[in-house]
Amino acid sequence: MPMSRRSESSWVDRGESAIPKLQLALAHFFERFDEADTPFLDEHATIVFGMVAADATDVQIAMYLRGIVRHVGFPTREPLGSRLYAISMWHIAKVALVRDAAELALLRQQALKARQSPETLGNWLADRLMTPDELQAYHQHIDAVTNQETEPSTESAYAD
Repeated sequence: MPMSRRSESSWVDRGESAIPKLQLALAHFFERFDEADTPFLDEHATIVFGMVAADATDVQIAMYLRGIVRHVGFPTREPLGSRLYAISMWHIAKVALVRDAAELALLRQQALKARQSPETLGNWLADRLMTPDELQAYHQHIDAVTNQETEPSTESAYAD
């Protein structure tokens, strides 16, 4: 069962991508809210997300934002506020990455647990109905049968 629930009010809990939230933060930072600005915002949101995934710090993201400002020439406000926006964007990206890593670890753990101890009806009934001696004999029998099935047969290999 995934950690996120589609009925939750938070984008994190719903398992949604961080990119739209990063785009929104960038739109506010650059004061670019037109539909024509979508490719610009998408490109830089993806880059910021990748930077966080590659362990960039909020300071490095702030420097990246300042570099974009030097290149495109806006916003022109003072103070620029790149550090505050970088901190918020770092946290937006990081929470999505941590959530995704936690969900993946949980799924791996569940898959490993399912492979290690398959709960069959026979095992379930044996655990609950047999005495300890009967249970031991039952498991020895199951192990013997399982080993016979996995060992290759040589009987027909030499029959002529």
